[in-house]
Amino acid sequence: MHQKQKRILVVDPIHIDAVNKLEESGFLVDINLFPKLESLPKLVSNYNALICRTNTKLSGDFFKNANHLDCVALASTGYDQIDIESAKKYKVPILGLPSTNKDIDVYRHGNFISTAEHTILLILAALGNFHSASVSMKAGKWDKPNFIGSEAYGKTLGFIGFGRIAKLVAVRARAFGMQTIAYDPHVFRDEMSEHNTEKMTLEDLCRQSDIITIHAPKTPETVSLLDKKCFDSMKKGVILINTARAEIINKEALIEALENEKVARVALDVFVNEPYDIEWDLVKDDRIIPTPHIGGSTTEAMRRISLSTAESIINFLQHGNDVNLINKF
Repeated sequence: MHQKQKRILVVDPIHIDAVNKLEESGFLVDINLFPKLESLPKLVSNYNALICRTNTKLSGDFFKNANHLDCVALASTGYDQIDIESAKKYKVPILGLPSTNKDIDVYRHGNFISTAEHTILLILAALGNFHSASVSMKAGKWDKPNFIGSEAYGKTLGFIGFGRIAKLVAVRARAFGMQTIAYDPHVFRDEMSEHNTEKMTLEDLCRQSDIITIHAPKTPETVSLLDKKCFDSMKKGVILINTARAEIINKEALIEALENEKVARVALDVFVNEPYDIEWDLVKDDRIIPTPHIGGSTTEAMRRISLSTAESIINFLQHGNDVNLINKF
């Protein structure tokens, strides 16, 4: 063997096809799922690369003590659980699916399709109040008069964030006869028009939308983006969907909007401090439809994003291709 075999540690579940692909490319892959975070620096001491998902949070201390790594590869679309600045400081490359790589194919890479479909599921469930109807029937009740829903047809769907997932949702929403509008300061009006979606200010979007769905990343600019001012400007009885990051919604403002019936129902797939310190008061509220961050959790998405991750590692470590590098030095 002309050089030492590179070793990869996997700490969150990935598809076996990705493991096989890495091994076929000459890597040695070890799987050690869900280790304690404080033990990670020692665990990776004998490895060249780490593969993780959103369950694993990597702090500055991790990168300080694991700066020998050739890369950390994320089998997820979001990366706010990673201290990117520390990774950059200690020169640890982070591989993911950055928006800067325009060659990423949403039908071949990542879990974009699954999250888009989950968003549509939550929209329809919230419009029809299907969750409460199901719970009622399981309790042995036939309470048909109290479960009169609304149609998707003719409703205005407002997007906060108009990236890859939002665009997929927009295509599906238009098939239901919905009008689509969006707020995203990073997406040009012409790009939105290509998806039959009108660019709006946040204030106008809140005022015009019947349903608001969040598809923005968690950044200092988006934390508590939906605050009391936004909720006050919304239509009475608006429906809110969040499959992005919980921190984008100000919790106190949301609770007030539910109490004064400004917001009729909320569907949440993401929560602050998940999975260890869930906001159970929100989960148990009858007006909220909760799911445990499963928007991207399908068998197809698991295979797709796992293979994307394997390809990124192979291209980066063996061919020097950095198109999926999130933190270029």
